[in-house]
Amino acid sequence: MPWKPAQFKGKKVWVEVEASGKPVVRQGRMPMRYSDSAGSKIYRAGVSGVLILDEPAVHMDAGVSADKAKKGSRGSGFGKAGTRTKEQAAAARVAASELVAGFHRNAVICFTDGACQGNPGPAGSGAVVKLPGGRVLERHLALGRATNNIGELKAIGLALDLLDEGEVSSDARVEILTDSKYVHGLLQLGWKGKANRDVIDGIKARLRDFTNVRIHWIAGHVGIPENERADELANRGVSESLRRR
Repeated sequence: MPWKPAQFKGKKVWVEVEASGKPVVRQGRMPMRYSDSAGSKIYRAGVSGVLILDEPAVHMDAGVSADKAKKGSRGSGFGKAGTRTKEQAAAARVAASELVAGFHRNAVICFTDGACQGNPGPAGSGAVVKLPGGRVLERHLALGRATNNIGELKAIGLALDLLDEGEVSSDARVEILTDSKYVHGLLQLGWKGKANRDVIDGIKARLRDFTNVRIHWIAGHVGIPENERADELANRGVSESLRRR
C-alpha cells in the first residue's frame, strides 16, 4: 500500500494514501505510522494535526493496527504461529494478504522459509517463485546440521537460484518474502550481523545483480498457499538431513 511522508508533532511519519496520492481519511482521522518496517503499528491521527510533505509516496510493508495490537506486546503485534490470539491471527492474515496484493502485476514473487529440528540441528530450506506469466518454480535444500538462521538465509539463496533458472532479467521487479526478522533486518534494513558472515556476504553480492529487488517480512503460517508450500519444502530438507545422520 502507498504511504506519503508527513510531520506529526514535530516527528517524521507516514500517512496512508490512495493510488491518486489523496490521503485516506476515515471518520476525520488518517492511518499513520512512525516506522516503515514490516509489522509496525498503525495509528489514527486527526487530520488537523498532520502536515503532509511534498514528497513522493512510497510502498511499505504491511503494518498492524495499534488498536488490535495487545497492550504491552512487542515486535510485530502478530504474535507467534501456534500461540496467536484470534485477533492477532486475523491481523497477520490481512497484513500479509495486503502486502502481496499490493505488488505490481509484473513482479516476480519469491516465498522463502527455513526449518530446523533443534537449533542447531537437522535443517532445511525451501523456496517458491511465481513468475509473471504464471509459471511456478520451487526447490528445497537439505543442510545437514545447521541453525534456523542459516536455513532462512539459504532459502533466500534458493530463491535466487530459481530466478537464474527462470532467466529473470536483472531489472525485473523482484519481491522476496521471509518470515525471519533476522533475514529481513540483515538484507533489507542494513543490520550488521556478526555470525554467518560468509553466507550473508554471498547473498548480498547476488542480490546486487538485481536493480529492483526488495525483501519483505511477513508473519509465518497466515494461509498464503505459496508461503505454506515453502514451509513444506523446508521441512522436506529437514527430513533429508535427518536421513543423512
